[in-house]
Amino acid sequence: MNDASHRDTSDPRPSQRFETETPSRAPDPAPAHRFDSDQASRALTPSDEPDDHLHPDPSAHLGRPRKRRWGLLGVLAGALGLGAAEFVTGLPASLADGDWLTTGWQLLGLGVVGLGGLAILRELWRLRRLGRHNRLREALTHLPECSPERAMTLARHLKTQLDLHDDHPHWQAFLAAREPHHDGQDLAPLLAHYLLAPRDREARRLISRMSGETAVMVAVSPLTLVDMGLVAWRHLAMIDRLCRLYGLELGYAARISLLRDVLRQMAFAGATELASDASMQMLSLDLAGRLSTRAAQGLGVGLLGARLGLRTQRLTRPLAFDEAERPRLTDLRRELWQQLRRLEDKDKPGAR
Repeated sequence: MNDASHRDTSDPRPSQRFETETPSRAPDPAPAHRFDSDQASRALTPSDEPDDHLHPDPSAHLGRPRKRRWGLLGVLAGALGLGAAEFVTGLPASLADGDWLTTGWQLLGLGVVGLGGLAILRELWRLRRLGRHNRLREALTHLPECSPERAMTLARHLKTQLDLHDDHPHWQAFLAAREPHHDGQDLAPLLAHYLLAPRDREARRLISRMSGETAVMVAVSPLTLVDMGLVAWRHLAMIDRLCRLYGLELGYAARISLLRDVLRQMAFAGATELASDASMQMLSLDLAGRLSTRAAQGLGVGLLGARLGLRTQRLTRPLAFDEAERPRLTDLRRELWQQLRRLEDKDKPGAR
């Protein structure tokens, strides 16, 4: 029988012919390399490693900014000195001439110069205290590596920074829990528990209360410009109160310096923290979608204030938080939403 009779004419595929001389596999495009097993070898040395300038560390560019320039302070001090000299030299002449109006203006100018000098001295003292706080915070980062004597010295410095006297209950509880053989690694949790934990709880209540009040204020206020001024004022007041909890008193220059550091920390948040907050940001969008427009704006402002407060707390706390104990924005998010939700429920016509 002919082979064509066994072919299925309904098969649309064309016929193919194969040659027996077709190679079983394609040749390898890469040539083979053979190495002598007896060839001498050497270990990798540091000079063989890639240069750091080819792969720079991005964290190296996120260091502290340049130190504060003292040029403006010198100009202000010089202006006050020249003004004081001018008023002092002109005062006897005006008294001799009987020009009481000029004498009054010169006395007023001397008073203004004196107040300006006191303000500069106060700012210098507060900046010095902020620098001492930063040095103590830097020293406490090495507390686990300190000997018992050095660790106890740092603990006394922390007591002084927090304005605790020797008979304070928190300090006495710390001394009762401390043993003579405790080194820095043993004293770190004791300091965090007895000296800093009460202030941490007060700071959390302060952040929750002030951010919640700010959110409610924005939600009920119809004036946008007034809201902006009140929000800025309340945020600065929250920063001042948090600093006082941890033994800091801010002046104008110290407040600007601290606020700059806080904003820089917020801007350069770690990738891990941003990734962990991504799901919670979606939750915020979902919660905001259930609120009215003004309440959603209040939620956003409240979350911004809470984030600013948490960053300030982390930056001003003398002893850094452990990863497990560090306060997070997720703890305050639900509280803000519940406050705004209760506010909207009260405004409904059917609510009693």
